[in-house]
Amino acid sequence: MKRTLYRILGQHTPRLEDKLERQHARDQRLDVNFLLITLDSCRYDAFCDARTPVLDSFGRSLRAQSPANYTYAAHQSFFVGILPNVSEPVPYYNRFTRQLVGLIEVGETPKKQSTYFTVVSNRDAVDGFRRAGFQTVGTGAMNWFRQSSLTASFEQFEMLTNAEAQINYVLRSLDTSRRFFAFINFGETHDPFHYQGKLKPCPVRIQARRISWPPQESGLVGRKHEAYWHQVEAIEFVDRQLDRLFVALPANTVVVMCGDHGECFGEDGYWGHGINHPKVFDVPLGIFRLDRRPIEKPNGVLAHGPKPEA
Repeated sequence: MKRTLYRILGQHTPRLEDKLERQHARDQRLDVNFLLITLDSCRYDAFCDARTPVLDSFGRSLRAQSPANYTYAAHQSFFVGILPNVSEPVPYYNRFTRQLVGLIEVGETPKKQSTYFTVVSNRDAVDGFRRAGFQTVGTGAMNWFRQSSLTASFEQFEMLTNAEAQINYVLRSLDTSRRFFAFINFGETHDPFHYQGKLKPCPVRIQARRISWPPQESGLVGRKHEAYWHQVEAIEFVDRQLDRLFVALPANTVVVMCGDHGECFGEDGYWGHGINHPKVFDVPLGIFRLDRRPIEKPNGVLAHGPKPEA
């Protein structure tokens, strides 16, 4: 273990070596799997307006701030353990209180001592899970996942744009008797908000190219804009697909569900994402185990309860 950690990190101090060995010895005793689900472009208020009984059954999702304003940058952050962050000091939802997954000796190093699960890699956390013996299987809907810099650390990865096909792929690829890190980026919640069985297409495209510079708000925006409710419907569709996925996975799976970034529906003259606007950073975040047991019993209050109003 010690020589392996040295080789990966390029570190040569016994003090660091001993600390990492103790950290990993503790983490490797955790019998746990991880599933990261991203609802592409899903903003928080749209999630609150959506009927999501499957996700709601596992507890409340909180308003969080994404670390980035578009898919590629957001997932680069997620894959090193930097998830959307909530303002309240709730463990795992606020990484400055306690982080869920962390790369050893990267970022805010002192925080790693209280991190739920640590991995070692000079690339990203997905590679760290693989080095720790986890299966690493992923699928993404957005064309950013054509970039090997997002997918190279996965043992198996496939671009698929249909939620049913994505779930089938993950379930077919995993050996659920072994530990795993799985990932699904659902694209139905991204413009044009199309999903299997959708009857009425969204009449307008919600894209940043619509912005006139300097931006100036006009007409119906936000929840008053028809396209907003098309995203709400797409969120509801994805929620209906998740029951089959969750039932098929082991009970000791920790699920992280979040929007990778939000979306502007004309607020202040902004449309789409890839721009710095509060609505683009405003996303839902839920963290839970499939057996509905707490991830641990911290001194603080876990984020469980009824779904808030938008």
